[in-house]
Amino acid sequence: MKKFLLALFILPALVQAKRTNLYISLSEFMTDQRENYIEIYFGIHNNSLDYLKNEQGKFLGGLETTIAIYKDSNIVAADRFRIMSPAYADTSNLNELLYHQQRFLLDKGKYRLSITIQDINDTAESYSIERPLQLTVSKDFSDHSQVIFLEDFKPAGLETNNAYTRSGFTLYPIISTGTPFLPESLNHLSFYNELYNLDLSLGESKDFVLRYFLEDDNTGKALNKYGGFSRKKAAPVIPILTKLNIEDLPTGNYQLVIEALNAKGESVLKHKTFFYRRNASNEVLAGSFEQRQITGTFVDRLGNLDSIYQFVDYLYPISTERERIIQENLLAEANEMRLKQYFYAFWMERKPLAPEETWQEYHKQVRIANQLFTSGLRKGYKSDRGRIWLMYGKPDQVDRRDMEPNMPPYIIWQYNNIATPYTVPQNNKIFIFGEFEPSTREFQLIHSTAIGELQSRDWRRDLYYRAYGGAGSIDPDSDSGEREFGNRSNQNIILGTTGSDRINR
Repeated sequence: MKKFLLALFILPALVQAKRTNLYISLSEFMTDQRENYIEIYFGIHNNSLDYLKNEQGKFLGGLETTIAIYKDSNIVAADRFRIMSPAYADTSNLNELLYHQQRFLLDKGKYRLSITIQDINDTAESYSIERPLQLTVSKDFSDHSQVIFLEDFKPAGLETNNAYTRSGFTLYPIISTGTPFLPESLNHLSFYNELYNLDLSLGESKDFVLRYFLEDDNTGKALNKYGGFSRKKAAPVIPILTKLNIEDLPTGNYQLVIEALNAKGESVLKHKTFFYRRNASNEVLAGSFEQRQITGTFVDRLGNLDSIYQFVDYLYPISTERERIIQENLLAEANEMRLKQYFYAFWMERKPLAPEETWQEYHKQVRIANQLFTSGLRKGYKSDRGRIWLMYGKPDQVDRRDMEPNMPPYIIWQYNNIATPYTVPQNNKIFIFGEFEPSTREFQLIHSTAIGELQSRDWRRDLYYRAYGGAGSIDPDSDSGEREFGNRSNQNIILGTTGSDRINR
């Protein structure tokens, strides 16, 4: 079986040799009889399965899955089933996500969940995971399920085996390994949610207003442009399935707010769900900023040409490639007004509700990067460590290796959770920097597990090669733990917990 990645319950991904093949997530709901239950969702990339021909000459693959739920030491619910692929005539160009859902009725309380997964065509390959499980939805007062963000939804048809179905609709959820992430390819925010027990707090069949809208996570301001409302009647279970047009919603951190209002306009139930939006349309390119009026804005107070010239150059670490080209041309031109117009447009596109505050916080981090990472070759904000600091924030752990035998000095940064406005939210990521010019304090990025960053199939070999011009005694095909006597590159807590030492990560 080709190795698969398991991402469970929006926790940091657990890694084997091949990436992004299997995801598992869980949601808690309640029936109209006020019975608690969970649904476990599986998303499987069909190109990660092993296939064998059946009697009809078609290729079939799948996973055999066993789920057991324990209360103390007793099994209170269990099931064993197979998640099967369709029958394929050819498996050379597979690129589809297969869905499966499984439901278990459980009382509110604490449990332990155990899942074992095995490829049906390679029984030697299996994976097991255990984790605590707690059901919290109340049947005695107003409550809600978690929000499920969707790529799409449509009325359920006869064939529903390849998607999740709820309330008469087929749902296609967004698969995430961490913070919910809405890429630029999605022009709509679609979501599913359920409200519970409003008949108890309002009275059976009483009218109420359902309101939903987006909120800027940094400022707390409601973005009423992105929202809506409808009239509903109170019931034990009220499903919500809708979509918002977010085509022009800028990159940033947001909250989806869902609220129930009684006849007096008072809030009787309100909850928020965080998500990150990436929108490439907020790039500032030629022709999009020249008419900006800056008189009276915070940019008008930034000083003379020398100051704005430096401030525009500071944007380099968090800019797109196209923006960097525009910035280089503007810096070469050195026109104070055009530089200020561009700078104002840049922060208005990034954070239209708080451009000055966002710039000031970023400027503070630039000063820290310059203090920490400036070398004899460049200023800190232009260094690799400075760029990572400014894009991803301060690392949670730092492991510095200066004296390993036959290895140049190198540094490992590890992030538990990345949630800055300048990159995709991610969990449990590492960056490895090497000093290839002795005594310069210039550490260059050699490997990272973050999305879009440089990745090395065997960063230890590349680290040695970049420093000394040859592979030496480091053999990429040998046991990585035996490559050098005294080499401690496997023996640190950061790599030990992220799996970053594995080939093909």
